[in-house]
Amino acid sequence: MAVNGRLDVNVALNRPSYMVSMWNAPPLYYPPSLANDGNHDTVLFDGNEKCAHTELETNPWWAVDLLVSLFVAGVKFTNRNGAGTSANVNHCIAVKIAVSRYERIIIIIILY
Repeated sequence: MAVNGRLDVNVALNRPSYMVSMWNAPPLYYPPSLANDGNHDTVLFDGNEKCAHTELETNPWWAVDLLVSLFVAGVKFTNRNGAGTSANVNHCIAVKIAVSRYERIIIIIILY
């Protein structure tokens, strides 16, 4: 996921991120930080974890804290290649941009 400011710079890169749950299948872990680490590979796993992944959720969400208040020009998504799983289904995505009590921008991604 990339969030671009006025200069076409990914301002979400390596910022703190959160999601409703994390898929844990030791030794594999799919934390929310894999969604904004700059890797746009669509393979979920090929020996290394590449994508964020939640547990099976009714209302999954992922969020990134940009740590500052700024102008957001766009949000870009790269979905993983699900190889026949529900990840290939076209989900409805809602993007909410909120301002925290500390005047920081938080981007929230909701699938439904």
